[in-house]
Amino acid sequence: MKRIRYLSLLLMLLCSAVAWAQEFNPTNPSEPGQLKRKLTLRVSPTGAGSTSGSGMILPGQSVTVTASANTGWVFVNWTDANGQQVSTSKSYTFTKGNRSETLTANFAFNPDGPSEPDELPHRLTLQKTEGGSVSGGGYYLTGATVNIYAYPYNGYDFDGWYDSNGTLYSDVAQTTYTMGGKVTTLTARFKFNPDSPAEPNEVNIWRLRLKAGDGGTVSPATTYLKEGETVTIHANTNSGYSFDGWYHGNEKVSSNADWLYTMGNGSVTLEARFEYQPANPDEPGQIKQRTFSFMLNNMVSKPGTTVAFPILFTPLATIGDITFQLNFDPRLNIDFKNVIVGETTTPYEVTRVPITEGPTYDEGFTSYQFNLTGGTMVVEGGSTPKVTPILTFPFIIAPDIETGESYKVTINQISITNEDGSTQTAGTRNGLLTIYKNGDSNGDNEVDIFDVTNVVSKVLGNETEIFIKEVSDVNDDDEIDIFDVTGIVTIVLNN
Repeated sequence: MKRIRYLSLLLMLLCSAVAWAQEFNPTNPSEPGQLKRKLTLRVSPTGAGSTSGSGMILPGQSVTVTASANTGWVFVNWTDANGQQVSTSKSYTFTKGNRSETLTANFAFNPDGPSEPDELPHRLTLQKTEGGSVSGGGYYLTGATVNIYAYPYNGYDFDGWYDSNGTLYSDVAQTTYTMGGKVTTLTARFKFNPDSPAEPNEVNIWRLRLKAGDGGTVSPATTYLKEGETVTIHANTNSGYSFDGWYHGNEKVSSNADWLYTMGNGSVTLEARFEYQPANPDEPGQIKQRTFSFMLNNMVSKPGTTVAFPILFTPLATIGDITFQLNFDPRLNIDFKNVIVGETTTPYEVTRVPITEGPTYDEGFTSYQFNLTGGTMVVEGGSTPKVTPILTFPFIIAPDIETGESYKVTINQISITNEDGSTQTAGTRNGLLTIYKNGDSNGDNEVDIFDVTNVVSKVLGNETEIFIKEVSDVNDDDEIDIFDVTGIVTIVLNN
């Protein structure tokens, strides 16, 4: 009965949105009023790569679709619904037809190492019970050693990794698995373990979300707590900044960077704010006036996509070689074959070296040292250059990645060669890549009726308290419209 009422309400909302769409009457007589047609993109074999460019598109419109190969795969061609080849270019531009169309990006397995076996990788699926999250699943060759991670929420204990037969594989939350020659599923089990034996079996678990302003990072990004439970939250300050405080809205609630927070009776978001504090008193008070600065964006995406994540660089003087260390959450992967080098006066040669030990190594990150050599960026005297994406990294977001989480991307160990041969460092702002479920327009890590109403409200031009465009645009056509409403309704009904 509850499901019937739920579906009825969804259908009422959908009918209201459709009625609104039908009243649309363009004032420009040249608009044809033509219906958009769906373009569906697929990947073969599944997991070999990713695509972009799908969505609802007007017939006659030029559209570009792009295919990106995952590590160990190469792009072969695009084929239509009949299996006929239409292009061998990764970036394929064509004119949209008058009906729905499906294109498939085909890939071939191509291991980098000649000693690797000529076999296809197998899927390692990681599942979880209530009380935690997991990461590390994906496609791996037979014999590969895979790092797998289980993260219990507060109030839960990790019980163990179990295979598909229910046999305990390991009782260690962060361990390794040697890939066999077949598809494998491991499940992380968690047990609710309240601090007090007198606590009831049913408790309210609230979400604590942390955000970071310019000049630092926070941890944990998201955690779940019972009312009255405490957790220490951390604000990590970048070089050249000082910690200002923790804010709830515009109210400052603590000046301690490491703060023991007690959970109230509802979910809450706290923001760590930082102030620019140059080490040299003669330096100006705005980071944009430093000689050089690097900036990483805070970006949003969803599982199963590839995100173009740029390192933005602002030079105010002519420079030569550049060296820096890039660090990112190990649950993310970079498609290094498709890293884009930005426009420079003289092209750089880009090399990378993995960082696995030493004083700059952090076990919590995947780290690489990048060296840009042999090139130059020339700045004319007195001019102010625009912010330039010096390198753009395609981050591959796994389909099974934990959602409702922010994944850190940081940059440090910067060395820039000046025109006179001397070197110096640069100001930095680190970034976050936050992953939400497709359709989770309000960011509560659930796709439900509230997301439907949220998008309907946005389509009708009303203000919404929280609206995440990147995942509200469920059909990836870069528009928020009735098709996104129907798309979220479909997701809800299929859950």
